[in-house]
Amino acid sequence: MSNLYLLGDTQCLREKCIAVVGTRRVSAYGARVTKQFTEGLVRNGWCIVSGLARGVDGIAHRTALANGGKTIAVLAHGLDYCYPPEHAGLKEEILAKGGLLVSEYENGVRPTPDKFRARNRILVALSRAVLVTAAPHKSGTKITVGYAADAGKDVYVVPGPVDDVTCNGATEILRDGGVPVATANDLIDFLTN
Repeated sequence: MSNLYLLGDTQCLREKCIAVVGTRRVSAYGARVTKQFTEGLVRNGWCIVSGLARGVDGIAHRTALANGGKTIAVLAHGLDYCYPPEHAGLKEEILAKGGLLVSEYENGVRPTPDKFRARNRILVALSRAVLVTAAPHKSGTKITVGYAADAGKDVYVVPGPVDDVTCNGATEILRDGGVPVATANDLIDFLTN
C-alpha cells in the first residue's frame, strides 16, 4: 500500500474498526438497517470506517457521530477536497468530533472513477471485517467485498427484501459466501467469538 495522508485523531486507527459499505442510492430499508447496525456497533465500541460517499456511507458516518462513536472516512482525493460537495459539513463534523480522514492522495488531487475503486482496498485494510447493508446488482460494494476476500477478512451482509433492487447485489454476495446477519447483536456475536 502507498503512503497514507491522515487528518484528525490517529488514535482511531487503534480502535476496533469495521467497514460499513453499500449503495449510494439507498432505499428507506437500506437507510434504516444501516442506522440500526451502525448504532449497535458504536454502542459496542466499534469505530466505523466508510468512504464519505452518498447513501450508505454518509448514513454510517452520521449515525456513528450522532451516537458518540468514532468514524474514519477514506477519501478518493486529497484531504483538502470534498466529494460529494454536499458532505463538506459531514467531513468537518468528523474532524470536530474526534474522527479521522484518510487518503493515499496528496492535497490538490481530485477524484476520478479509478480512485474510488482503489479507495476501497484501504477501507478493507483498516478494518477487521466488512458489513454490507445494501447493494444493487451493479455496485462498487462488490469491489470492496473482493478486496476483503483477497485479504481473508469476513464479509457480513444484511439480507434485503427480494423486491428491492438496491439489495439484489447483497443477495449475490450472500450466495458467494457472505455471512448473513439479521441484527446488530448477531453481528457483534460473530465479531467477538
